[in-house]
Amino acid sequence: MVTILDNLEAAAQSLSVSAGRGVGPADSPWGDRTMKKKAFKRPARARAKTLVRTGDPLLAPIKGADQRTVGGVRIDIVRAGNGRIKRLVYPPGFRWSSHMKPLVGTTLCMHAHVGLLARGHIRGEYADGCVFEFVAPRAVVVEPGHDAWVVGDQGAVLIQFDAEDETARHFGLPEEHRHLHA
Repeated sequence: MVTILDNLEAAAQSLSVSAGRGVGPADSPWGDRTMKKKAFKRPARARAKTLVRTGDPLLAPIKGADQRTVGGVRIDIVRAGNGRIKRLVYPPGFRWSSHMKPLVGTTLCMHAHVGLLARGHIRGEYADGCVFEFVAPRAVVVEPGHDAWVVGDQGAVLIQFDAEDETARHFGLPEEHRHLHA
């Protein structure tokens, strides 16, 4: 007596043989060009959504951002009125004097930084020996004329607001670090 299970097994075997699986090239009606199952690939839009959902949202791509890497720092820039919003991703071991100084050509970083340290730990020093240190989450204001570095083995992510060369003036900061008590 033939059961339904026997019929299903026979049908499966028939499909397997007709698709060229389980038979040699000589037995296949297509010769040695046996059919192969094509891998299912989701559309790019669906893959991107999955990356954002499963990845770190703080590092996810920013729509419309100008992206670049300078001295090992990943920078995403979005224009906002006459200013910019930047996401700077500093890798572990980054130090301005080691990684940026050769590219910029100044002894110290002469850019003001105003923003939010969203991840990581940074430390820095001004030319006069004053030091600063920030551990996320923390608002950050760093005057021009500093060296800074990432502390520990985790990178740092800074969300920065700037006005390009006018950042210090725009935010009411001195053009270079100075003591308030001097």
